[in-house]
Amino acid sequence: MIIVIIIAIVAIILFTTEYFSADLTAFLVMVSLMISGIITPEEGLSGFSNMATITVFALLVLSLGLQSTGVVNYLGERLEQVTGTSELRIMLLTVIVVGFLSAFMNNTAIVAIFLPIITRLSEYAKVSPSKFLMPLSFAAMIGGSATIIGTSTNILAAAIYEQKMKESIGIFEFFYLGLIFFIAFVLFMLFIGKYIIPERKQVDSLTQNYNLQQYLTQIIIKKDSPMIGQKLEDTELMKRYYRVRLIALVREGEEDLWLPSQVEAIQEGDMLIIKADLKDLLEIQGKQGIKVSQDNLDDTELNSEETVLFEAVIGRSSFLVGKRIKDVNFRHLLGALPLAIRKSGFSLARQVWEETVEFGDVLLLQARRKNLTQFYNSQDFIVLGKVKKKNFRRHRMLLSSIIVLGVIVVAALNLMPIVTAALAGAALLFVTGCMSMRYAYRKMDWRVIFLLAGILPLGIAVQKTGVDSLIAQQIIEFTGNASPRLVISMLFLITTLLTSFMSNNATAVLLTPIALMIASELHLDPKPFVLTVMFAASTSFLTPIGYQTNTLVYGAGQYTFMDFVKVGGLLTLLVWGLATLLIPWMYF
Repeated sequence: MIIVIIIAIVAIILFTTEYFSADLTAFLVMVSLMISGIITPEEGLSGFSNMATITVFALLVLSLGLQSTGVVNYLGERLEQVTGTSELRIMLLTVIVVGFLSAFMNNTAIVAIFLPIITRLSEYAKVSPSKFLMPLSFAAMIGGSATIIGTSTNILAAAIYEQKMKESIGIFEFFYLGLIFFIAFVLFMLFIGKYIIPERKQVDSLTQNYNLQQYLTQIIIKKDSPMIGQKLEDTELMKRYYRVRLIALVREGEEDLWLPSQVEAIQEGDMLIIKADLKDLLEIQGKQGIKVSQDNLDDTELNSEETVLFEAVIGRSSFLVGKRIKDVNFRHLLGALPLAIRKSGFSLARQVWEETVEFGDVLLLQARRKNLTQFYNSQDFIVLGKVKKKNFRRHRMLLSSIIVLGVIVVAALNLMPIVTAALAGAALLFVTGCMSMRYAYRKMDWRVIFLLAGILPLGIAVQKTGVDSLIAQQIIEFTGNASPRLVISMLFLITTLLTSFMSNNATAVLLTPIALMIASELHLDPKPFVLTVMFAASTSFLTPIGYQTNTLVYGAGQYTFMDFVKVGGLLTLLVWGLATLLIPWMYF
């Protein structure tokens, strides 16, 4: 028990601090439990064949099928046509559509698809995107909590329940409870949320948004410059001032050279557009043969027929995550140049090259227009602003929708287990040509699979060593002879607080066995206790790091940590109160 508790505490610390990625932490937990002898190799590896892991995998494939044929994008574009410039309609229709879709699809993927759409709608309405992006994330979370298949957390908790109790939870068994939560959420957003969600000031100029103008300038090569005739890579400018970044070379009578080759020779009259600190600019200004322009540069100078300035959110599976910007050759890999980055609501332009990229960061990039398509099609980036129209495969859209709907109906009517129906639906998507195997391999979020497979053995260890019984008894002793409603309320609060700082899936694996043990000790129906863990782990509104959809909109909405505490805190209190009232009333 001591070993398991130590491993669990270390895991919670690693999940909270994100010292390692969540999937790596889960993998280390699995290995540690096997090495310690707490669980056998078969038990340690059982997470890879667990029904919950396979079900999540199959449902992710179904979600990818709808994405590949353009179903979600199609709905998003239709949304643009009916909202107009009304802030109320944008808010209302966004949360309803996203909430509905999230009940049946991966909610992180839905938020990623709707991010640029909502950004574009906010531009039409001349309202800051911050007014809509937090509701977008919250709607996806609370919508996903309404069904078993809406989120991997529910699937995990339901699988542990079924393994222990030898009975399953129906796909729509708690839909009415989820619907009440969703209606309460919509009312909260319309009458409270819209007034307390901050409206971050937006300006048309991206360079102003990122405070980039003070670092951009033009230098002109005079006739007495010693750099004339030298290659760019050999000039003192490039060799000595390592913080100077050359963006473009403008030569009279010739086409502008964006990110010119380092072997390009300097000529008299050349104008170089550079990014540098004020200290370096002052030193450069005193050099012979160089004239520093006093004019501030903005989007106009950085956008041309050849180049475009744009924002891109770092995707969850991006190859950039964990890397310093200066260690990535953006020029050769992506044909782009990073000019600034927004992290945790703060814009950083000065030392952008030293920053480490994290999921949810927003990069301000300048790229060749011809390279923009690869950013739209990449899973590494979510391009904000203008949304690239998708070529819809209308026949495949209908077919993929029918297949996914068929899976839901078959599972809901208990004609076959969810995992069987989902795998059959995935197979049909491949056979009918709605999606290729190669697309699935490339787009699949393998981190989720390894996270689930790695963390599930911890649940086995918790039950095997009696840690679940120990913690359950401590909770019962703390509550004394309190009513089941108070126990439910405390369990919800503990789960919510824990999920606010670590993986919601890890929280579900840790607390579902404890919830089952509490029910056993109290001689009560275990189902409401498991449902409490499900809803609490799936509705972590309190922090931007507690749930992936929150992290995704964190930088894009220019939110601060306290914005989530303020708005999400009130919403958490509302849901906590409803759960305390409704779960015992509906299920005891």
